[in-house]
Amino acid sequence: MKQFIYIIFIMLLSYQAIGQPDTSITRVVAADQDAELAYNRGVRKYLAQDFPMAIDEFSKAIKIRPTFAKAYYNRGIAKSDLLDFEGAVEDYSEVVKLDPTLSKAYFARGFAKVRTEDYQGAVDDLSSAIAQGYSKANVYYYRGVAKYQLEKYDESISDFDEAIRKDNNYAYAYNDRASAKRKKELLAAAEKDYEKAVKLNVKMAFTYNSLGSVRRELGKNKEAIDAFTSALIVDGEYYFAYNNRGLAKFDLKDYKGAVEDFNKAINFKNTYYIAYNNLGTAYIKLKEYDKAQEAFNKAIEINNEFASAYANRGYVKEMLRDFKGSCADWKKAVELGIENPELYSEGCE
Repeated sequence: MKQFIYIIFIMLLSYQAIGQPDTSITRVVAADQDAELAYNRGVRKYLAQDFPMAIDEFSKAIKIRPTFAKAYYNRGIAKSDLLDFEGAVEDYSEVVKLDPTLSKAYFARGFAKVRTEDYQGAVDDLSSAIAQGYSKANVYYYRGVAKYQLEKYDESISDFDEAIRKDNNYAYAYNDRASAKRKKELLAAAEKDYEKAVKLNVKMAFTYNSLGSVRRELGKNKEAIDAFTSALIVDGEYYFAYNNRGLAKFDLKDYKGAVEDFNKAINFKNTYYIAYNNLGTAYIKLKEYDKAQEAFNKAIEINNEFASAYANRGYVKEMLRDFKGSCADWKKAVELGIENPELYSEGCE
């Protein structure tokens, strides 16, 4: 009898929005009146949340006065609000050239580099901001995020610690410190941080989902189901939480309940091949082999390099006495790098 496999989803880090631009209106002087007027119009457009027009006005100010650091800075903020983080990095780079002591520009550029996945560059910039005295909680938070992505989990935990020390109601920092602790297999400590995060912000569906997953790893499946259910109360279409709640029910041998949750996950994300694979494993436990095969067929149709689905379908075919087909599926699973390949070659030519 071959082993069948199901997959757990792991929630990664979250991000918050960056801070506010410099919204002070500059005093208009005759020598540079047009640049100042354009800048002031840009500030007003930004405050009205008309970010494209704000960018346009800041660009006019920069064209008139190419050394206008505040205009570059605010244009970078507006670009970030429009998710143009690469453009924002370019503008912040101009700011630090013009004024290397402007610590908040290093912070802003560090944040933008996190979003462009330049994690080492982000660490460097955020460290520069801290060295220059800009040491707010969110600077440490984002440096922790960047270090997490660089797999420097101990250092990321230290940064999240500092963010929390500066703001002990920082829900995102608790969430992401939990994720780093989870990477260190400090599951009980991660559980406490996730619990703290959702106490501070009950709308964080992804944190409830992560809390459920870590509880499941701790063998607390009933408590895990409670957490996944809380995630679904916040977001009723959160297909990851349906899938993960199905896994917890599977662990509790509630296979019918698991089938129901896997199907709900699929209803909200019909290309979610992992949920199809998990659905198939639940049908195996219910000895509904035809339905299991249909589920694995669908998983493979969506992702034809999903080794687990081939291995599981091979098991089903063996149960249906299609021995040639089962061996073909196991051979494919081995080709795709399935774990413990020796389990899938016994009895096959």
